[in-house]
Amino acid sequence: MQQLDPKLELPRSPRPLIESNPVAEPYPVQALGGILGPAVERMAEVIGVPQALAAQSVLAASALATQGHAGLQLDGRNYPLSLYLITVAASGDRKTAADRCALLPARQWEREQWQRYREQLARYRAAQRQAQRINPADPDSKNDVLLEAEPSAPRLITTDPTIEALIKGLCHDLPSMGLFCDEGGQFLGSSTMSRDNRLKAVTTLSSLWDGSPIDRARSMAGESLRAYDRRVSLHLMLQPYLAMQLLSDPLLLGQGILGRCLMTWPTSLAGQRSYQAVDLSKDAALKRYHHRLSALFHQPWSLSPDGALQLSPLTLSPLARRRWIDLHDAIEAQLGEFGELACVRPNGSKAADNLLRVAGILAVVEESGVVEVDHIQRASALVGYYLTEIQRLTEQEPVCRVKEEADRLLRWLQAKDWKRFSIRDLNRNGPRFARKSSRHAANLLVELIDHQWLITDGHTFEVRHVQS
Repeated sequence: MQQLDPKLELPRSPRPLIESNPVAEPYPVQALGGILGPAVERMAEVIGVPQALAAQSVLAASALATQGHAGLQLDGRNYPLSLYLITVAASGDRKTAADRCALLPARQWEREQWQRYREQLARYRAAQRQAQRINPADPDSKNDVLLEAEPSAPRLITTDPTIEALIKGLCHDLPSMGLFCDEGGQFLGSSTMSRDNRLKAVTTLSSLWDGSPIDRARSMAGESLRAYDRRVSLHLMLQPYLAMQLLSDPLLLGQGILGRCLMTWPTSLAGQRSYQAVDLSKDAALKRYHHRLSALFHQPWSLSPDGALQLSPLTLSPLARRRWIDLHDAIEAQLGEFGELACVRPNGSKAADNLLRVAGILAVVEESGVVEVDHIQRASALVGYYLTEIQRLTEQEPVCRVKEEADRLLRWLQAKDWKRFSIRDLNRNGPRFARKSSRHAANLLVELIDHQWLITDGHTFEVRHVQS
């Protein structure tokens, strides 16, 4: 190939195509403690997912397991142990595998309950038919026969409910539920989040996070509802393009639902995941985690006559209380106009609440009747990670798609040691993403030339500053 004229080389140094954004911080796995932490580490290692992704699934499952048993009390205020989490990962990043492993105890409990429900429902319907046969001329004759109450559907985890169905489920079926979806687009694209319904949906979800009573007034008889002490945890796993839409949605930002969420967007491990010949069901760390959560799911909830959860009060030790107040005040001081958390004020304003919730979950999972200062310290490390992460995600500049692919092409050229090439070489042997069309390939080359990464004589291209 012909040597290019050195005079063509531009005197300026190449400019970066993409401004470097802060790299995601390592997830503080040790802060999860001796039950949750080792489970996260083994899931990440064997399944091949980032530790942050595995931790989200484990925290969500732990919130679901604990929220129906205890509530944190501090200075006359009540804090639910429910969590709302959002995880961003691309297709193929094994979101479903991680969620399936973390939720195994919940799914097993739910399956057992559904089997029992089918048996109870069959008996209930048989009793109805028997009552009807006593006096078939009187459809109300069954009212004179003592019948068991109709059994409740044990839908612990729901993936794509309408808000009305979620509310009815909490009021009539189970008082503690999880809205978990490993393909969050299924929920965000549903009728629940349509233009006409989304405001009602997000305000209802915000109210449930707060632990407020359910209050629904309707003119039709039997449709009005009032229910207390219901709990919902949420975990949505989203594709990156959906996450970008979410982070720029004025309704969601203005209403405050995102500020209640603990969000992470870990770096994908695609291309680095070798197969691990390990059966996680026999792994000691996972068995300990599954055993503890299974015990919590099989522990019956304490219910009042109206179906409300009678939560065991969880209190802070004096040292834990003092430490949490110090952390609360430190966070609040950074929410002002010039504070470090000014740009993520919705998340910062809920950080101290989320800190208490996480600390309470750790305490219950670790079978402690009191939240100790160690739980507060570890919860502080976890919530600090989420604040750093939301700052990273909301403060970075949007990336131009062409520049992103041009940068990807440059890294490919450097990795393959293509010092000189023609556009024909690129179209024949270049990476697939650069061969979509001749126009697309030309656009990528123009970006690289404009940023002084390529020089050309009009026929041949030479890569500058190739790593030797």
